[in-house]
Amino acid sequence: MPPSADVLIVGAGLSGLVCARELVEAGKRVQLFDAADAVGGRVRTDVVDGFRLDRGFQVLLTAYPETQHYLDYERLDLKRFFDGALVRTAKGFERVADPIRQPTSALDTLGSSIGTLGDKLRIGALRLGVTKGSLDDVFDREEMTTAAALRDRWGFSDRIIDSFFRPFLGGILLDGDLNASSRMFEFVFRMFSQGQAAVPALGMGELPKQLARGLDDAIQLEARVTRVTPREVELEDGTVWTGEAVVLATDAGAAGALTTE
Repeated sequence: MPPSADVLIVGAGLSGLVCARELVEAGKRVQLFDAADAVGGRVRTDVVDGFRLDRGFQVLLTAYPETQHYLDYERLDLKRFFDGALVRTAKGFERVADPIRQPTSALDTLGSSIGTLGDKLRIGALRLGVTKGSLDDVFDREEMTTAAALRDRWGFSDRIIDSFFRPFLGGILLDGDLNASSRMFEFVFRMFSQGQAAVPALGMGELPKQLARGLDDAIQLEARVTRVTPREVELEDGTVWTGEAVVLATDAGAAGALTTE
């Protein structure tokens, strides 16, 4: 008889691990498969010559509702960043800070060449606008591009859009043209306004490690999946697992390759 579980999950990144935890809490038997040698997917930390190196630029926004629900921040020993940014201009590095949390940097922010005085006052209006009400209110607003929202909804000048918002949001949303949904931009700005950017003391790889606690027997690492059906997962070594359902918790490319016959 082939090995089996109630639900088979392909991918032991954050989404796969959370899926497994929810199913286990609901009384289901699960089995996760991942080709890597550790859990985490894109969220990994390597130790090189005693230094901990996260794979790519990653931070945890402490206001995220789902991370508050699933993670124990105290055990992660979070190290929080300064609430602001250094922007490279013709004058050198100029500081733009949250005046509410960093009042001692307010004069630096007001005196910087990053946008007009009106722009800096509008940042306060933006902060207030995206933090009032519920998250549903943010996602119920009229949708437009991020660029259009910055210019038309919030009244920012091209100067601050190009010097601050474009590099800042472009890096977060992977969209230098700011064509991403205004709802996602306002959600992200809300998260920055209500919480802080932080990393665990031992690196971002601690997030998946924490999520994986208690799932050890249900996780197979270095287990490359070559084929999936609605009720089966076949591994590279020829082993076929059966289940009541299969969850693909991978990136779109891997999911497409596994489901294309």
